[in-house]
Amino acid sequence: MDSLKWEKETLYTTGDDYFAGLLRSIENSSTSIEMESYIFERGVLADRLVTALCAAAGRGVRVRLIVDGLGSPGFVDDYWPRLRQSGARVRFFRVFPWIIKRLPGDPASLWQRLALRLRQMNRGNHRKFCLLDKNELWVGSFNVSDVHLREVHGDEAWKDTGVCVRGPDIRYAFRAFNRAWRGWTALNWPARSPKLLLLNDSFLHKRRTRLEHVTRIKKATQRVWLATPYFVPVGHLYRLLVRRARQGLDVRLIIPSKNDVWIMKWMSVPLLRGLCKKGVKVYVYEPRFSHQKLFIADDWISVGSTNLNHRSFLHDLEMDVVITHEDNRQRILDGFVEDQRMSQPFDSSSWSHLPLWKRLFSSVFMLAKYWS
Repeated sequence: MDSLKWEKETLYTTGDDYFAGLLRSIENSSTSIEMESYIFERGVLADRLVTALCAAAGRGVRVRLIVDGLGSPGFVDDYWPRLRQSGARVRFFRVFPWIIKRLPGDPASLWQRLALRLRQMNRGNHRKFCLLDKNELWVGSFNVSDVHLREVHGDEAWKDTGVCVRGPDIRYAFRAFNRAWRGWTALNWPARSPKLLLLNDSFLHKRRTRLEHVTRIKKATQRVWLATPYFVPVGHLYRLLVRRARQGLDVRLIIPSKNDVWIMKWMSVPLLRGLCKKGVKVYVYEPRFSHQKLFIADDWISVGSTNLNHRSFLHDLEMDVVITHEDNRQRILDGFVEDQRMSQPFDSSSWSHLPLWKRLFSSVFMLAKYWS
């Protein structure tokens, strides 16, 4: 096992605990808060976070927030005015082309803004993290949305995983934030790669992250266990999973039965059917929507925002954390086994049982998998 470890590493498996801890840390922050969220939608959780961020800005903490405008279309009207009034600073990573209002970081010219909107459309910020005082990093698959809270949605709250870490590699999260803050045109400059953070915001970072996943799968001797809500992987990853399963490795995949993106669910059916026929064990998690993203290769584990789809691997900004503490690795392994127990084996004949119109739609959607 790799010798590098986080100085502090706290694992969270419920949104209630994760955000309660994050809010306490925001309240105790003293110098700076850098936060990114793909979805930041009106609700109980967003109200609490905005109140905490405004209070931090009011006591002199530098507060900077990056929101993906396509993931959070209501943010401009719901929360931006209040944050701006408090002294917090906001950037919109991308917004819909028809929103021509000048936002922070936008060029003054209307035509330049329109051109910028169109260039940004296929490059999203899917990261979900918060960096406090440059020494504490919160990362996971939790968006700022009430769907993650049991206090709001009870047993239907989304299943997710997050972690709070401290250690030298946190400085790379700060650099990644600053590159995104400066704008998408700065994202492709190379940068030195961290070991315990997986980033894809430069050519070097993207290459290193891809190689990390591929190398871990190739070198695994016991297992490759994956959990993802959206399974439309790039071709070489799909073929690698099939090859390792045919070689006798324990390759398992857990996907949710319930899904918030119905198109992705339909697109994945023929792919899952192919995996099952070639030796990969596929399970469908039944109790609720599982939004977590787990990558397990032997005892190497990462959690974060990366899905097993083209958007995460080719287009959107992502951030994942390598889990280094033995007790947390064991918790994740035990949790995976428990999730499998509550799942049903994927029915590989389900494709042939689908109505013809659904199979046609699925086939058509697969033609657009590059953008999925």
